[in-house]
Amino acid sequence: MTMYDFADDNTTKDMFDVEFCSIDDVVNSVVIYKGMEERQTSNGSRQLIAVTMPDGTESAFLTSSKKIIDQVGSMRGKFPFRAVMKCVPYGGAFIGFRLFPPSAEITDDDRRLFQTYKKTKFKR
Repeated sequence: MTMYDFADDNTTKDMFDVEFCSIDDVVNSVVIYKGMEERQTSNGSRQLIAVTMPDGTESAFLTSSKKIIDQVGSMRGKFPFRAVMKCVPYGGAFIGFRLFPPSAEITDDDRRLFQTYKKTKFKR
């Protein structure tokens, strides 16, 4: 029997060799989260998160959201997992992201917060 060390397994590299999507594409949808790795970008260090979209498309998105990084990071060793990312208010006038169980209902408030986030995300 052949035994492989995790470092010898190239499947993590393959899951990130996909077309990237915007974090906006995963908000308010049940998405399968498959892995996460750090990447250096022109905007500094970001986490690249590999996902399977609701239509089955393999993709990945970059984020610096501490909450999302902490939540996805807490699931290491439990990939893949399903979750819904929603916009959540914090600090008064700011909107961030948070993962919820895949059974979480998408409410009108969730849709409204997402629309508000999209209108204000470049005004920070």
